[in-house]
Order: sequence, then C-alpha cells, then structure tokens
Amino acid sequence: MYMVNYTSDDFKSNLSKSQVVIIPIGSVEAHGHHLPLGTDVFSPRLFCELLEKKIGGEIWIAPEVPYGQSFDLSVYPGTIHVPSQVLAEYLFYVAKSMADNGIKKVIFLNGHGGNINALNLTSERLMTLGIDVTIINWWLDFSKEILTVTEGQGHAGEDETSAILYYDEKLVQMDKAMKNTKRPTFRVYFKDRGKVIYENALSGDATLATREKGEKIFKLLVDKIIQVVHAMKDEKYYTEE
Repeated sequence: MYMVNYTSDDFKSNLSKSQVVIIPIGSVEAHGHHLPLGTDVFSPRLFCELLEKKIGGEIWIAPEVPYGQSFDLSVYPGTIHVPSQVLAEYLFYVAKSMADNGIKKVIFLNGHGGNINALNLTSERLMTLGIDVTIINWWLDFSKEILTVTEGQGHAGEDETSAILYYDEKLVQMDKAMKNTKRPTFRVYFKDRGKVIYENALSGDATLATREKGEKIFKLLVDKIIQVVHAMKDEKYYTEE
C-alpha cells in the first residue's frame, strides 16, 4: 500500500490492515562511469514495487528518502552528501511520525552503505519509544544469496550493475564498465580514502554484470524481504533452541 496514493480519510480507514511500514532509503552518488547517480535509490524502489505486487495489502510503503551519507564518494561529481548525524535526526522524526499515525513497526530498506551508521543511531532512539525497527541492508544482509548468482560484489560492481540492468538497462552504459580490485585490509579512515579505495567511483568487477543476474537477484531477495515483513508483523524477533 503506497502511502502517498491514499487520501487522509482512506489512510485512516485502511490503517487496521497493517502496522508495518517500509521506508526505502538510498543516495545520490557516483557509481563508476557506467551507472546512474540514482543507483542506490533504484534498487530499493524496485524491491518495493515487487513487494507491492506480492504482498501489497500487508504493508505500507512510504516514499523513498533519496539522499544519504556519501562522504567517501563526495569527491566525484554529482554526489550529494548528508552527514550521518543530520540523516539520523531526519529519519528519527519520519519514523516517529509514522508511529504517531499508528504505524509502530518500521523497516528501513537501505540501498547505500554510507547510511548504516545513521540508521543504527535512529533505530536505537526509536526503540526506546516502543517502536519496533529493523534495518535491511539488502546487498549486505543477503550477501550469501547474492553470491549464488554473481562471482563478486562491490560498489557499482557486478551485483549492483546487474541490479540496475534489470531495473532499466537503458540507464546503464556497459561500454564504460570497469574493474577495481582494491579492498581495504581493515576499517580505516584516511585522507582521500574515496579516491584511493573507490578509484573511478567503483569497486569489484562491473564488466561481469548481466541483466539476467539482476533478475535472479531481485526474485531471490524479494522473498527474503517478505520473510522479514512477516516476522515483523508476527513479532517473531528471536528463536529458542
């Protein structure tokens, strides 16, 4: 149920259908020379479209948040960077207002790694208000499943490029796809990190991407996301041995 398609009255009358909302979050950021700036927006958007088709009556779908924390890639043209503390504050009040409207179970569907710190901070604050929150970092949480389809992963790499080829292959310039094998040896912050580690604004091997791989990724992962939705709905937050 796309929230923005409902009138205020219709939202109120349909509120009893679901206590769960999914909030897609992305970034406007350089993704190599071959992918659009909206890559991290488009993947969550497509997941939401698939969710609407499969379980649309079971979940509210909020408008996407397009901007994110993109400090590392801000050295490349077109990247819009919002500091983590600002993003965290904004997302907190978005989710709090959802709860004020009666939707007290929130799924943040994240398309961008730079947003993780902000999402963690936001979730910790929200749970103290009695709001149930989970974060899905789709490329990270379902890495095992993705690697049954692709040989590797990376920023604008094989998995992301395949995803956008499936979303809209007209947006992808595969003749500009490149490969960057650099990997940080550990979590370290240093000057010009973005230029050095994410040379040409990518990591991994984008040349291996195909539309078919992207289709397999989305079909595989949307079912995993549905499992999370159902777990939130039923409050199955843990298991006991």
